[in-house]
Amino acid sequence: MLVVDQKSLSPAVVSPVRPALEGVSAYKAGMTLAEAGRLAGRADLSKLASNENLLGCSPKVADAVQAALASPEIYPDPYCETLRAAIGERLAVDPARIVMTPGSEALIDYLFRAVLHPGDSVLLSSPTFPAYAIFGGCAEAVFIDVPRLANFDLDVEAFKVEAAKGPKLLVLCTPNNPTGNAMTGVEMAEILAVTPRSTVVFVDEAYREYHEAFDTLELLKAWGGTWVSGRTFSKAYGLAGMRVGYGICSSAELTGYLDRIRPPFNVTAISQAAALAAWDDQEHLERTVALTIAERGRVEAVLDAMGVERTQSAANFVFLRSPAGAEATAARLLREGLIVRPTPVPGGWVRITIGRPADNDRLIAALPAALAL
Repeated sequence: MLVVDQKSLSPAVVSPVRPALEGVSAYKAGMTLAEAGRLAGRADLSKLASNENLLGCSPKVADAVQAALASPEIYPDPYCETLRAAIGERLAVDPARIVMTPGSEALIDYLFRAVLHPGDSVLLSSPTFPAYAIFGGCAEAVFIDVPRLANFDLDVEAFKVEAAKGPKLLVLCTPNNPTGNAMTGVEMAEILAVTPRSTVVFVDEAYREYHEAFDTLELLKAWGGTWVSGRTFSKAYGLAGMRVGYGICSSAELTGYLDRIRPPFNVTAISQAAALAAWDDQEHLERTVALTIAERGRVEAVLDAMGVERTQSAANFVFLRSPAGAEATAARLLREGLIVRPTPVPGGWVRITIGRPADNDRLIAALPAALAL
């Protein structure tokens, strides 16, 4: 008698997800304090891996958050009207052109999903923020990568050649993550001048408060195409845990399209209250930014005295090449209670956040042994 294996008759199991996701790697965040504590076997840690503002947010945030906690049963304002109005007033931008997001990563997601069809081209310059590759890959876009120069500055001339060809989306990150290099206003103007208005331009300005050398919005407005400037409360404003970002769009119409993708109530009432309090305390912002820049200079002076290769960072971190290698240096510093970010950039490049003065003292003391061959 013929015996039939029923399993052999079952249809093959096919993955329910889109094949494009097979080529996308999930974002790898910096090491958490809990993970670092387990690995290092100590609790006295300085977290210098994720570019947070360790000087903290405005003291006015605590009262605003406490007040917002009084009504957790009520949905938050779905359009963040009060916060958008405050941002728009200071930036002289119609609030209807501002879209609020839970961190600037969400803005990248919304924009990429809104404008990219499979096969559309995205022009960028690596190494840069990995979220572009993640969300562009999910959208099945094709990447045009103009590698950065040896010092990690943008190769403006090579970038202009590709920009002139009219990619669907052009991405400029300044100051750039993870290298810290910033563009000049002249460089951005030159790139925009050759970019067709059919291209969508996204300028990632997550670290703008540390480098306000020119008015990006004026340059984009003068160019006249479709654009978004992405900004965040996670860095200089010290609200990384609250997840509040925003995009300034070229038109209210574009904001409306992003609002169709944006989940309702995507920024909590507590986060909105915290961001508004932080936004209103410009004195605190200016004080923490000035101290961070001064501390960055102190760390850079030590690196220069040691002969360590580094970039000209305009952000709240330094980007340096370790002779010992990125992973070895990160492991050595972790044993000293310092969490830093080894990067996959070839050559042993490490990104280190500028922390509080005491954190930076610990870093300076540990660097010679951590970088040695």
